[in-house]
Amino acid sequence: MKLSTAIASMAVVLGVILAAGYANGEAPASSAGATQPTAQEKVEAREAQRRAAVEEQQKRKEAFERACGKPAKTEAEMDLCRNAYKRLPVVN
Repeated sequence: MKLSTAIASMAVVLGVILAAGYANGEAPASSAGATQPTAQEKVEAREAQRRAAVEEQQKRKEAFERACGKPAKTEAEMDLCRNAYKRLPVVN
């Protein structure tokens, strides 16, 4: 009789500990989930980065064309042309 009472009390104590641990583990997980970006937000962020990169590339290309579009160049204009060319990324 004492053995069954001891086992039952241990089961109750373990159940209470398990429930308390589960309850304490729930709160941070639910609040952390609210701060994570959704898949749509991730896609929108990547698209915004891509648009910014395309815009920057276009500016660099226009700067290169302005600096290097003329046939007769001085040494200073050639340096500007070289610098503008170096800033252009390699297109594969």
